[in-house]
Amino acid sequence: EAEGIRLAPSGGVKNDRVNPSGDTSKGFGNVPFSRDEFTAQRITAYFNFDLAQLRSYRLGMAIERLLITWGLYKIRRFLDTGLRLRTACDFECKTIRVTRPSDFELPSTDELAQQLPALIQVAAEEGVFAEPRITSVTYS
Repeated sequence: EAEGIRLAPSGGVKNDRVNPSGDTSKGFGNVPFSRDEFTAQRITAYFNFDLAQLRSYRLGMAIERLLITWGLYKIRRFLDTGLRLRTACDFECKTIRVTRPSDFELPSTDELAQQLPALIQVAAEEGVFAEPRITSVTYS
């Protein structure tokens, strides 16, 4: 959700390194362009982890715990490292606020990553993965 949105006109030049003085009407040459971008005073990202939906699948406690931890890991990793969503659009996470459950604190990426191998092993022991666990696919 964005607040305080404003237009930010910008532009540039498409540089043609092969034929910089070519016919611009045919797409050659150095062609100037304009572009409208947008800025915002504040952008808030919301993540909703539907635990009721996940539990309705009745996958068992071990699989539930693995999927929840994996989902939290993906969210946390995105917030820590993946915030360049497009060119000239860099985000920085300022704060993380969990609304429900109110006493939950999102673990760090490292903490979640440390939990995953043991959870994967428990799930494997329950026989939920294909054997062998790795499937090779060849495209030709």
